[in-house]
Amino acid sequence: MRAEILAHAWNYDIQRFCCNSVQQSSWRTVEEITGPDDRVLPFFGVHPWYADKVKGGWDKELERVLKHRASGVGEIGLDKVREGVNFKKQIEVFRRQLQIAAQLSKPVSVHCVKAWEDLLKALGGDFSGKARFMIHSYHGSSETLREVLKLGAYISFSWKWLRGETPDMMELVRQVPDDRLLLETDFPYTEPGQVGKGLSADQYFKCLCESYRIVAAARKVEGSFLEEMVWENGKTFLSGAFARQSEG
Repeated sequence: MRAEILAHAWNYDIQRFCCNSVQQSSWRTVEEITGPDDRVLPFFGVHPWYADKVKGGWDKELERVLKHRASGVGEIGLDKVREGVNFKKQIEVFRRQLQIAAQLSKPVSVHCVKAWEDLLKALGGDFSGKARFMIHSYHGSSETLREVLKLGAYISFSWKWLRGETPDMMELVRQVPDDRLLLETDFPYTEPGQVGKGLSADQYFKCLCESYRIVAAARKVEGSFLEEMVWENGKTFLSGAFARQSEG
């Protein structure tokens, strides 16, 4: 399926992909997946679900793979819903990865579920203005949205939350400033918290196209305008520029 998606990407004018890892044992796989095609940017990191599975020296290995090539840090973050993972360990691993990302000026993909207060605390303080990050697949509150925007966040929405076109989600979509908005498939996680059923390349492109349609309608802009805006935001996020701080 991966080969099919890459082969047909030009038909949809898709010129860039990001491939996230979730744990130390998957970094080599991500390197192998992204190596042959320079359209695909690897993200290396430890997802909060696997924070307690890191081995000694994991952070040094992470630094090595990040220095080796163009890359980002992700998917990392905090998750209070996932059972059986020590939350203090999640915070420890998350903060260490933020430190590495800041030192190497790498973009960061952040996951957060029911841990917003702790996330805001971690992203503020010592890391405020130092780690360039986006909140992926955002579906938090309007109040939290304002707080992460103040810290310089880019905000990315995914199809699994957009597809219902609920009033609350459409309002969130409208609240993100033009220069902070990103969109994603979060493929193959097309269902909340789990991999979707009947996955296919066609479904991948449907996720992407439908997300743009829904967001363009919510923001009352032309699809072509939205595509250009998100493309420019993505380039800025990946290239090394921080988002401007919100006023007020």
